[in-house]
Amino acid sequence: MNLCTTVTDSDVARAKNLLKASLVGQLDGTTPVCEDIGRHILDYGRRIPLAEWDARINAVTPKMVREVCTKYIYDKCPAISAVGPIEQLPDYNRIRSAMYWLRL
Repeated sequence: MNLCTTVTDSDVARAKNLLKASLVGQLDGTTPVCEDIGRHILDYGRRIPLAEWDARINAVTPKMVREVCTKYIYDKCPAISAVGPIEQLPDYNRIRSAMYWLRL
């Protein structure tokens, strides 16, 4: 719900920095670089340079995050999976009821 309603500039900036560091960190050898090139060719038909990724990531705003989360998360039925002791897992109806807020 916080992603749908109260995402701040600092939250988005932190996520952008984390994503950029992850993208660059994955390219630490010849094998990961080759895998990255192959993935780009299969997904996009061309290799996307890091500068373009940087521009795309920088274009994300808190408003965009809220809109996408509202579209895909707000008032939607979640799929829940659990492994191990699940005694403390909340009831599905409680989880589902937390997927929206009544606004007056």
